[in-house]
Amino acid sequence: MVRISKPKTFQAYLDDCHRRYSCAHCRAHLANHDDLISKSFQGSQGRAYLFNSVVNVGCGPAEERVLLTGLHAVADIHCENCKTTLGWKYALLCAWHILSHSLITAIL
Repeated sequence: MVRISKPKTFQAYLDDCHRRYSCAHCRAHLANHDDLISKSFQGSQGRAYLFNSVVNVGCGPAEERVLLTGLHAVADIHCENCKTTLGWKYALLCAWHILSHSLITAIL
């Protein structure tokens, strides 16, 4: 019997640009270089990048955590394709909408 494996499909493919960030484990697209805000962050497991927006990620529930800069509302994020934990996102809950930025620590 021949087993046909299902090809990996991502929710979103990012258009061609000069630089794209992807999951280190499955190479799912995560962000374009144009969405990079800062490389000046340090996560608990090393260097971290702050992005304005990302794709192909899921997130857990928001919770308050004490970070180096104080108390923040954050939620862990993971790759939607392989479920690898990527980092966390800031979550600022407002009356009518949610503002967020994503901090990814496992992309290279």
